[in-house]
Amino acid sequence: MHRDGVPVPEGWSPLSNISKINPIFEAIMNFDIWMLIAGIGIFLFGIYLMEESLKALSGKAFKSFIRKYTSTPIKAIATGTLSTGILQSSSAVTLMVLAFVGAGIMTLSNAFGVILGSNLGTTLTSWIVATVGFKVDIESFALPFIGIGGLGLIFLGRSSRMSNISKLLVGFGFLFLGLNYMKVSVEEFTALFDLSDFKDYHLLVFVLLGFIITAVMQSSSAAVAIILTAVYGNAIDFFTASAMVIGTNMGTTVTVLIGSFGGPVAKKQVAMCHVIFNLITGIVAIVFLKPLNYVVLDVFSLKNDPVMALALFHTLFNALGVILFFPFLRIIASFITRLIKDKKVHLSQYVSNATAEVPEAALVAMKNESAYLIRLVMAHNLKLLHIDTKLVLSQAQTSSDPVFSRTYDKIYSVIKSVQSEIFLFSSKLQTQPLTKDESLRLNKKLHSVRYGVSSAKTLKDIAHELEKMDQSDLPAMTRKHQEFRKKMMHFYMIFDELLENRDSEVNLPRLTELMQKMRDDEQNSIQETGDFISSAGLGEAEISTLLSASRSFTLSLRQLALSVKDLVLTTEQSEIYDNTI
Repeated sequence: MHRDGVPVPEGWSPLSNISKINPIFEAIMNFDIWMLIAGIGIFLFGIYLMEESLKALSGKAFKSFIRKYTSTPIKAIATGTLSTGILQSSSAVTLMVLAFVGAGIMTLSNAFGVILGSNLGTTLTSWIVATVGFKVDIESFALPFIGIGGLGLIFLGRSSRMSNISKLLVGFGFLFLGLNYMKVSVEEFTALFDLSDFKDYHLLVFVLLGFIITAVMQSSSAAVAIILTAVYGNAIDFFTASAMVIGTNMGTTVTVLIGSFGGPVAKKQVAMCHVIFNLITGIVAIVFLKPLNYVVLDVFSLKNDPVMALALFHTLFNALGVILFFPFLRIIASFITRLIKDKKVHLSQYVSNATAEVPEAALVAMKNESAYLIRLVMAHNLKLLHIDTKLVLSQAQTSSDPVFSRTYDKIYSVIKSVQSEIFLFSSKLQTQPLTKDESLRLNKKLHSVRYGVSSAKTLKDIAHELEKMDQSDLPAMTRKHQEFRKKMMHFYMIFDELLENRDSEVNLPRLTELMQKMRDDEQNSIQETGDFISSAGLGEAEISTLLSASRSFTLSLRQLALSVKDLVLTTEQSEIYDNTI
């Protein structure tokens, strides 16, 4: 067995060099270890401040960016790279991806593409540290950022935007101040003993070491910064450092797996995408470590600049992983979907896979789920009047979901279960810091759900009367039942079109016209029912049945119209609608 061209003696094992560990303990006792710990802590705190301030400053911009520009695998990878590079947080990007997958607005294969890009984007930290951290006087570089940012927090802290900009400056300064402490401590540590004795260890030991450092620190950026510092201080050679960097990439899988425990199935699927990419990419990088080192050191002529070489290596093997996985995104996503399925029975289609931690995506999940519930209500009501749902509802929905083929009473049970899951999810969402607009949008979705369920219950309560009308020996009663059927089909087709149409500007005039027509029909229906009763010669029982059915049918239709209105119109459009009708 060889390591970088050097043969490893037979019978080698890590334990065979246990005697060489003693100098490390002696060195630890003779240098300021707290300087290293402080450096790591300050560095991590700097990253935290930068991440939080950038997320606050970006607001909805990055969420909208990720949501809009992930329609194809190439766009997804590019978006993941850019978003992670700017936000300096792959976890933040992964959280958004998870939310969008759960909301049904991003496919798992495109989410996989974003994850590939986010791994590439995380390497930007290596370049920042390599190009700035060791090329300038770090202390003189970091202190102005901390000073200006600190003063900004004190004097400009009342402004949310200026407060976050100040935090960003402080975080950027702390990042490099922590790096400086790490650099000084590593230089002192290296000076106390000779590390050349450890060059005989197998490269997998250093891969494992990088893995453990990242798993413990829960930050690959901090782990890579430590490795870059060690290379700069000649504590380890480039070959050892490159093996450790591979380990840091693989170590991020621990954080992802821990975060997926107890989460929805979409979260576990996204986490598995991350794990598969990082582990396989790491294995490929280990196998081709020497060729990759040759490219970095000889082709790019970076033998005299190991810090820059390591930053390039970090980017290079992640880019290699992206190239390897790109053709198989859909295949792997399909495999993971089949591999990881939800063992719990959820009748909801979207909120059971969504997370409340990203309100924008959670509201989309609520909207999609509410639209699904409204279609269930329409299917229930159509079946109650013996109308084939395929004649009214979109084929894409009814043909793919077996729920729509059930009897109306079974569908009603599903409606109640979906309603419960929506309300449970909304209670979780209400614990999040929502803007005024988000709170209004959430309330509109809840109103839509309540109106929809009420529409189904209203008709369910008169199922017996409707059945008597349909089975009646009196032609007048069956004729009135047919009028109900025709009116329901007419309005429900329009409701279905409104749910399909995403252009709310078109929906407003259409819905306004529809509701006006519905009101006119109600007025005419009252007059027609009175005339009908007078001329049909009905008995008291038939009159009671007819009046009850007519009132409930009209109420159910109006409730469903209000349900659709609250779902398809924006808050501003709802105000315009209310002032018009």
